[in-house]
Amino acid sequence: MTDRQENKMSMYHVVQDVCNKSKSVWSEMPAFEEAFGFFNECIKQIMETRLIQEGKTTGIAENKKNVEEKMIDLTISIGSAIFAYASVVGDIELKEKTYYTPSELQLSRDTILRDRCQLIHEETNKHIDSMGDYGVSTGDLEEFQMVIDNFTTLIAKPRNAIGTRVTATAKLVELFKQGDEILYNRMDKLAEKYRSSNKDFYLSYKNARIIVDMGVRHGGRVES
Repeated sequence: MTDRQENKMSMYHVVQDVCNKSKSVWSEMPAFEEAFGFFNECIKQIMETRLIQEGKTTGIAENKKNVEEKMIDLTISIGSAIFAYASVVGDIELKEKTYYTPSELQLSRDTILRDRCQLIHEETNKHIDSMGDYGVSTGDLEEFQMVIDNFTTLIAKPRNAIGTRVTATAKLVELFKQGDEILYNRMDKLAEKYRSSNKDFYLSYKNARIIVDMGVRHGGRVES
């Protein structure tokens, strides 16, 4: 949230508290009760959206890094085995296809890295019947494929998480507009009924509608 939104949210909570404590006063007015219900729902959605907006991608990135490291380790291990096999049988093309240094893999962009690892897997799988003597089993390739698939899934997650946060930020603007409209066009107007008939509630409500911002008090309509 922005500082302005934080200040406004504080005001929303004070209004909510005042109205909750004075339910016996306004419960006789269905229109106010309905408006307050919408206002409460708006606050709930703001709080839920705020949690999404403040979500961090650190955990996602760390998980991706761990999977990437494991995938590179498997690629080097299995790639070295298929390279050795290709050397023994004299398959120069296979040697060229399956040789990558650790630094080449580590410096590869995500999708290129994934493709290179997948290539090692596929080429090794073609010769799996001969790979037992080189320390590579079918189980090793199954694990390798699982790690590659996991990495592929994780590639998009940080970007998707950021996109979700951007969407949440835009949604907050709309939710605050809704909250302001409920207050200004409905609850503020309906509260005027109690200007004389219940001054305690009226004054408490009007005071609650004041936004406090760095010591400066602003009353009246609140713009988003």
